[in-house]
Amino acid sequence: MAPANIRLDHIAIQVTSLERSTRFYQDILHIRFFGPVCPGDLSVTGRLFGKAVSGQGLFKGVIGGLSSRAIQNHYSRIALGSTHDDRYDLLLVEQRYPKTDATKSVDGNTIFGFSCSLSPAVDMEILGWDLDSAGVSFRYGDPGLDGSIYTPGRSDHSIYLRDPDGRTIELKTGQVNQAETEFILSIDTVTLHTTCPDTSKQFYTGKPGLEPGTDSQNQIPGKRFVWINNGSGEKILLLYGQTSADGNPIVSGGYGLDHIALQGLSEEGEADTTATDILMNPEKLEQKTGSRYIRDSDGFWIECCR
Repeated sequence: MAPANIRLDHIAIQVTSLERSTRFYQDILHIRFFGPVCPGDLSVTGRLFGKAVSGQGLFKGVIGGLSSRAIQNHYSRIALGSTHDDRYDLLLVEQRYPKTDATKSVDGNTIFGFSCSLSPAVDMEILGWDLDSAGVSFRYGDPGLDGSIYTPGRSDHSIYLRDPDGRTIELKTGQVNQAETEFILSIDTVTLHTTCPDTSKQFYTGKPGLEPGTDSQNQIPGKRFVWINNGSGEKILLLYGQTSADGNPIVSGGYGLDHIALQGLSEEGEADTTATDILMNPEKLEQKTGSRYIRDSDGFWIECCR
């Protein structure tokens, strides 16, 4: 049986414009942010490198001799988002190309989106009016899917909207026994694009030790949804497979997901990766996480939080 204490710690998503995305998540989803911060400025080595590449030191032109981590940190900006109390669970990452200093644009099929539980005090109908008044496009849909399916007569429809980079965010009503002091109570699940749902399901129920949940199989033409749960039956991930009109799977991959972080996993894995490795605590940004990372069958990084 999968450990009951495995849960989602945070999501790190890559964005095309940090300012644009931060403004969206603040204004529309009421998420509080700390930042922006350049990870390269958090260490002496990083600050020296910053002076070198800007021509302020004696090290200009030695970029080829530096670690890929140092280069990535210098050409990145991040913002830490808190959906509830003082818990930071959303990391926005903007990266630039070292040679041109141009910002990378999100593309491909990586993270489809994520699901948020709202305070029971939030009236979904009034929220819909507020979003419409703010000029935000959204749709109502059956909970726990992709927003394209609507079953008349249900009383628990979710609201689905897209962030500036096209990711789908599900807003659903929280449990009645949860606190009512916040707009978003938690980020519950992450929906990942996957080339082959069966292969991904085998991975997540293997080394990470999670359990398979509901599987739509071939009930929905061109789509397949596979839930991955912890040992308590709580939903952690939704694997989203799609096929094109010719019947071939739509391949996952691209630029858009830095990593997802799970609490309760074993600490086996790699320490040196391309994932943004930073403590989700504004007071301890200079410290190393000490986390290990594993890579799933689609190449997405998973942080095994300590």
